[in-house]
Amino acid sequence: MRTTQDWSRFGGGLIVLLALGGTLALFAPRILGAAAGPELEIITALKETETEGLSLGVPGAPQPLKSSKHRFARITVNVEPGGQRAEAFATLDFEGTLGETRVGTAGVERVPFVTRGGSWVPETSAAPRLQAVVTALESRRRALQAADAAAMERLAGPDTPGVGGPEWEHLQQVRARGYRAEAWYVRLERDDAVVTEHWRLQGALPARPVDTRGQRQLSLSWRGDEFLFSPSLM
Repeated sequence: MRTTQDWSRFGGGLIVLLALGGTLALFAPRILGAAAGPELEIITALKETETEGLSLGVPGAPQPLKSSKHRFARITVNVEPGGQRAEAFATLDFEGTLGETRVGTAGVERVPFVTRGGSWVPETSAAPRLQAVVTALESRRRALQAADAAAMERLAGPDTPGVGGPEWEHLQQVRARGYRAEAWYVRLERDDAVVTEHWRLQGALPARPVDTRGQRQLSLSWRGDEFLFSPSLM
């Protein structure tokens, strides 16, 4: 028959085993990834974000772009000679928000990885192309709200004309204007992005209030390290 001391030893051993099991469950994917090479470790790092969630900073926006759910699939990894840098190519399905704006995307993501502290980590973020296209869209939204032609033209590709025409003139006439993107639905290709924007313009003209909703399609092209609008800004 077991004594109280025996049961205490048994309970203590059980606690140690449970603690070791929890530690292994937490670190086993990373340990196995490191043992199997950078490809598995990088794939594991991307897949882990699906449970942790993504939070991507957008310059000029008061809140980050946050995922409600997302999924990386068809991941391939190219490791550069020297073994210190790599790129992961994947499809990304994303649903989330930037403040009050709904954001959804499907398409191709390209994620540079580097080694830091003995681990493979994204060089900037786990979804840099999505982050870049939303940065361009938010910059355009702010420029439209301010009716700032110079800011709009900085977002234009090399062959894209500046703003003008009846729609721009109408926007300039609206006072106390608020231009809000209710939703952006993005299709990311290798070097391009196509966006469906659901927008709302509020304010006032001299003769009447303004509260208009609409939908438009926008095209962007990857130039250097950013997306620019082409063939038009509006």
